[in-house]
Amino acid sequence: RLNGILNMNPPSVTDDQWLHDDEEFYGLGKVRSTEKFFETFGIHTEEQKIEHHLCRFVGKNMQKKWKPFLRKDTMGIDYDKIHYKFKDPDIHGITW
Repeated sequence: RLNGILNMNPPSVTDDQWLHDDEEFYGLGKVRSTEKFFETFGIHTEEQKIEHHLCRFVGKNMQKKWKPFLRKDTMGIDYDKIHYKFKDPDIHGITW
């Protein structure tokens, strides 16, 4: 059910195959799409794989790179202005 709520079900799982009861209760917000989140943080939903070593980016590195994109309403990052896509630094080198 969580995969369905997060739009992470594989193509073989259709919407009628899981309960949608908690979808509205938990919600995902409307500030950014799940696709934008997955793309930004290196989550490949179709392959059910992730880019490794995200923890090297999250923290000071991410704050330094994204601080200019803080929302004026103090509600976090304006993801419409972020075009970064995390890639495993062991494979692609440091991209931040």
